[in-house]
Amino acid sequence: MAKNERGMKILMVEDDLTLCELVGSFLRKKGYKFYQHNTFEGAIQSVYDILPDLIIMDLHFPDGNGLHLCKQLKEDDNFQNLPILVLTGRDYPVEKEIALKSGVTDFFHKPMVYSKLAEKIEEVLGDAIQVTFWGVRGSIPCPGKEFSEFGGNTTCVQIKVPAQKQMLILDAGTGIRNLGKELIEDKDPIVGRIFLTHPHWDHIQGFPFFKPLFSEENRFDVYMPQQITGSTKEVLVDQVSYTYSPITSQMFKAHLDYHPMKRDVQNFEGYSVRYISANHPVETAIYKFEVGKKKIVFCPDNELNTLENSSMKGKNLPYLKQFDAFVSEADLLIHNAQYDLEEYRTMENRGHSAWELVVERAKKNGVKHLVLTHFGPDFTDDELINVEEKVKKMARDSHMHAELAREGSTIHISG
Repeated sequence: MAKNERGMKILMVEDDLTLCELVGSFLRKKGYKFYQHNTFEGAIQSVYDILPDLIIMDLHFPDGNGLHLCKQLKEDDNFQNLPILVLTGRDYPVEKEIALKSGVTDFFHKPMVYSKLAEKIEEVLGDAIQVTFWGVRGSIPCPGKEFSEFGGNTTCVQIKVPAQKQMLILDAGTGIRNLGKELIEDKDPIVGRIFLTHPHWDHIQGFPFFKPLFSEENRFDVYMPQQITGSTKEVLVDQVSYTYSPITSQMFKAHLDYHPMKRDVQNFEGYSVRYISANHPVETAIYKFEVGKKKIVFCPDNELNTLENSSMKGKNLPYLKQFDAFVSEADLLIHNAQYDLEEYRTMENRGHSAWELVVERAKKNGVKHLVLTHFGPDFTDDELINVEEKVKKMARDSHMHAELAREGSTIHISG
């Protein structure tokens, strides 16, 4: 698969509408998601709304100067590493020097060679961390046309770490089946790590249907917090015992090593990981992956109860302090959104959160990008579209970008 096939987002800030259309047509054919904004005014807000992986920008607008836009972006911690390519029809060395000091990545002179632009984009975005959602539902898979936009598979997320060939997979809900189908298209051996948050069915039920497990050329290390009912291997093997499944663990041909997940930091090639316990029945991990200076927190099952009239208010305070410290300033927080607030009031102490409480907590902790996931099985597409509008509205008074996870979507985090 080409690395941009799932659509890295490029925003072009340029007042020449014809040029935007030409560049946009070219880049869409290359597989990028292309957006445009044609005035200096409102450009910053477009950046916050779109959260692009790269900006292509003119320096001169009838209503402002692109250098000021560069300066504003680079003064914001959220966009310090955002690559900016400048298009200009002028060739003033002093102007170029000032732009580079303002954080511009590179220059292209008009008229430009589109192939050279594409080469530069590929070069710049090649170092991005890619986070792909293969399953976004909680509790049970949801087939049907009313779930087609956001998806009906249960939790599975893949992280691609730059320059690393080893797979990094989070949870093994039914979404892992489609990931496996894609992986086996490549004939090379597959090596990777699977981090399971806990053994509830919606987080492991896709494991026996993960096709790479049936090839002896492949190898996986599987991690999960120790459970009182047994080891990681025992828990996974139990669900495919003869009584419950026509697929048994003896059919797995891949080399599988099972590990109890440790709480202290574990370092792997290109990243480190640690966990704290979620507020959820059974021992459940909230994982934090650090790739360079970027922090990704994966929290698909967790209950954040901050209601003033909750009977659990006092008991929750120590946990909330630990949670706040763990997710503070995260570049990406993926968090449970099983309920809305109205439903949650009747579902307290079941281990899941209301999306309204999650958004407020993420804002409080300086999270840069919040993605809500693990939607309850009764949330239809129309309802989730309405929720996403409200989520974005709640986040508007902060620098946090907030959205809902969609099956098959990829988020790119520039290094």
